[in-house]
Amino acid sequence: MLKKICKDIEKAVFFIINYLGYYKKSGIMIAVKGNWYDGNTSIQTSAVLKVFDNGAVQIEDVTNGHVLFKQSQFSADISDRIGRTPRFIAFSNGCNFETEDNRAIDIIIKKLHHGNWGRLIYFLESKKRYVLLAIVVVLLFMTGLIKYGIPATANLVAIYLPPPYYELADRETLKTLDRLFLKPSELSPKIQIRLQKSFQTCIDTYKSHNITIVFRKGGRLGPNALALPGGTIIFTDELVKIAENDEELIAILAHEIGHVVYRHGMRRMVQDALLSFTVMAFTGDSSGISEIFLGLPVILTELAYSREFERDADNHALNYLLSNKIPPSRFADILLRMEAKSKEKPEKDRDRLKAYLSTHPPTDERIEAFQSQEKQ
Repeated sequence: MLKKICKDIEKAVFFIINYLGYYKKSGIMIAVKGNWYDGNTSIQTSAVLKVFDNGAVQIEDVTNGHVLFKQSQFSADISDRIGRTPRFIAFSNGCNFETEDNRAIDIIIKKLHHGNWGRLIYFLESKKRYVLLAIVVVLLFMTGLIKYGIPATANLVAIYLPPPYYELADRETLKTLDRLFLKPSELSPKIQIRLQKSFQTCIDTYKSHNITIVFRKGGRLGPNALALPGGTIIFTDELVKIAENDEELIAILAHEIGHVVYRHGMRRMVQDALLSFTVMAFTGDSSGISEIFLGLPVILTELAYSREFERDADNHALNYLLSNKIPPSRFADILLRMEAKSKEKPEKDRDRLKAYLSTHPPTDERIEAFQSQEKQ
């Protein structure tokens, strides 16, 4: 009977201590009330954690005083303090002690010099000015990473990637395009042979890049040319038909070879992968929800990359035309014709083309760059 009364008194004392936010400190230990999990079952036991000045640990059942766990030296992982959420102390044998008494855990950490880094993080997280500063630093870091770090890394990867990867990229990309957009070319063999001969001088200039020309019916893509990472360049029938002479198509070819020479296709693939990984790493979200918040900056940055790539390819084409005494206006003329054809498309396809052209510099700007060279 006396023992039961003593236990009831002890329970009442612990209730008062926890309610007031103070801790039992007699010079020999700190006591914290919480819940004990034995690691083998889901049973929750009301318990008290006692940490002694010499570092020893003892956990007792609140209801009967039975010792649930003891340790001669404190050795456990303590979860970081996050607001008012409960803290967990995980012991090496799989047992866990949970408590909402964050201040008591902070005293234990301080007393045993355990987890100072976590306390520093909590201190920083609990001050608004530090949180705002951290947000600014992270945004600046992400901006620098996206604008400079990722492009530089993608360029290095593209340079050192073995040729078989480029061949695989071409093969799989062409297979996908053939399945989704393109159809077998309807150009006569005579026209294809003629164009291959016209292109040969340009192709021979860049022998190390394995330039291969293929013809396809573009369908919804209309008059267009596409450069794949490994050197395969696709000309659509529609583009060939609107060309008034072979020099216009050579100008387009020089532009597309520029994409191959500067490895734009592979760099774009690597950049897209790195951007996705960066967003996931910073947000911890792989489901795509974070893209609602981070999508716009990434899209704008991607557009900037694409426009930079197109300007590089335009400059490459211009230099080739000038070096081979082909009037730069050939590129401007066919570009104007391609744009005029795009306006004849159904509204649905025009919207797709607008999205495509948004990754290119304005057509007027591109045409002016070539026409101005002709006047000089």
